[in-house]
Formats: sequence, structure tokens, C-alpha cells
Amino acid sequence: MSKLGLTLALLFCMLPAAAQARVVEKIAALVGDDVILQSEVEDRAAPLMTEVSAIPNVGERDARAAAVKREVLDRLIDDQLLAQQATELKLTVGNDEIDRAIGQIKRDYGLNDTQLADELRKQGMSMTVYRVNTKKEIMKYRVLNIAVGSKINVGDSEVQSYYDRHMKSSNVQLRASHIFVAIPEDADNATMLDREKLAKGLLVRAQGGEDFAKLAREYSQDAGTRADGGDLGFIGRDIMPKPIEELLFSMKVGDVRGPVRADRGFHVMKLVDKRNKDAKPFAEVQDEIRMRLRQREMERQTKIYLSDLRKKVLVDIRL
Repeated sequence: MSKLGLTLALLFCMLPAAAQARVVEKIAALVGDDVILQSEVEDRAAPLMTEVSAIPNVGERDARAAAVKREVLDRLIDDQLLAQQATELKLTVGNDEIDRAIGQIKRDYGLNDTQLADELRKQGMSMTVYRVNTKKEIMKYRVLNIAVGSKINVGDSEVQSYYDRHMKSSNVQLRASHIFVAIPEDADNATMLDREKLAKGLLVRAQGGEDFAKLAREYSQDAGTRADGGDLGFIGRDIMPKPIEELLFSMKVGDVRGPVRADRGFHVMKLVDKRNKDAKPFAEVQDEIRMRLRQREMERQTKIYLSDLRKKVLVDIRL
């Protein structure tokens, strides 16, 4: 969840002579005129550091901790860029909208007010903070919908073509897991080689018999699958980036291969299972296909949009 608004906090401590010494928090990044504090990065990264701290090798542990913090910082920068855009667009979110969003979350997870409050307390969060965070998420969604979503149109011919290629005539589905090693956006050649070396090392360890899921939980920088040991679930064709898809469909169940470069990093892949799935009639799945194609294009265009924003706004990373 998003942290509260970015503010430069000044800490004061009492000295023995009753004088006050001012301590200025370290800055992790400047995004235009806004500040991201190192403490914000530390707070956001804290839940991920439990697994990192269990890595026995000091060098690997330090490298993983640095990678996690950089990943978190990149997300905070993206959040701040979107918040600035929301201000420029003069967007507002009312309490009724926040109530509806939280109500939907409670329905999705089968929670009542008391249970939600208990879950928030376990995460060290109050309902007030949660409402603020929810407001920010709604605002981010609106910015992206205006800047990106409004320009995406998935035509009927695209939906039909997808069905014919990937659901009607080709119904093989693969269950895969991956370990993702991210490459920072501004990485130099040395950093690139270091990331590739780490990915190759993880491949060797997995092929040598180490538990793939355990390695993924310790090293993968894909926050969406890391907790599940890198599990991507069952996927068909035209879901993953082409380099990954081509690799997976050439593998046998149990194979571990890679690293393959795609998107913003290297992927070490494991093929867990393979199955044939009977194709459903087009009428039953056309809405699902349209949503899937729209989401895929939304993700692609969002990356481009955020990259363009970084070029327009001065982003000074100091972490």
C-alpha cells in the first residue's frame, strides 16, 4: 500500500545543556520539487527484509537488500510522479468514493469492519492511514485512466484473432515459476553485467538441486509472485513476453532454464506443469479476452508513460 504524503521531517533531540540539535533526514530522491526520504524507503522495504535477512552469505544479503530498496524507491518515484499529475489535472476524490472502494475490498475478502481493523492493526496501520492510502490509489488509477486508459481501444477483430490463435486452436497451458532479477532503469554496463551474473548464479543453483521456490522467495524482485515462490500459475500463449514464451514452450516439465532477458530484467524460468484445456465457446470468453488484452496494453503503455514523465521531471536519485 502507498505511504502517506511525502514531507521533509525535522527531528529534534534534547542535548544535556538543554540546547536543541536539529537532525535532517536523509533524502533518497528528489522528484521535481518533492522529496522522498530514506526513511520512507526503509519503511516500505521493511516487510520484504525479513526474508533478505535470512540469506546466509553477507555479500548476497547486502546486494539483495540494496536491490529491494532500489525497487521500492522506483515505485515511490512513480507514485510521486502520478501524484504530481493528479495535482496538475486538479483531480479530487470524495469520502463516498473511498467508502465504496473500501466496501468492495471488504466484500472481496469477506471482512467486516472489525476484521478489517484487526488486519490493519497487524500491519501497524490505522483506519485513518488506510483511508488516505486508498484515496491515493484511486487518484493514481484516475491519472492512468486519463493519460493511458482513455487511449486504449481493443477492437472486435483483435478479440476474435486472439481466440482463434490461443484458445480455439492452441489450448496448451503451462504452469511456470520464475525468479526475476531487475535491471535499474539507469543501469550502466557494469550494473547490467552484475545483474546477469546474479541471474546465472541462481540458474546454476536451481539446476544443481536447490529449492526453486525458496530461491525465488529470497532473490526474486517480482513483488507480485515472490511470496508464492515465483509461481505464475497456468498461462497460455501470448500472455508472457515473447522471449519468455518461446523459452517456456520449448521446455519439458521440471526443466529450469535461462536467464532470459525481457522487460526490465532477467528471468530464470521453471516449467512446473503442462495441460490441455478444452476451449470454451467464443461468446463465453470474449469479454474476458478483451479485458486481458486491454490490461496487457495498459501495462505496456503505463511503463512508457512513466518513463516519459521521468524525462520531463527532474528526478535526482541519492540513495
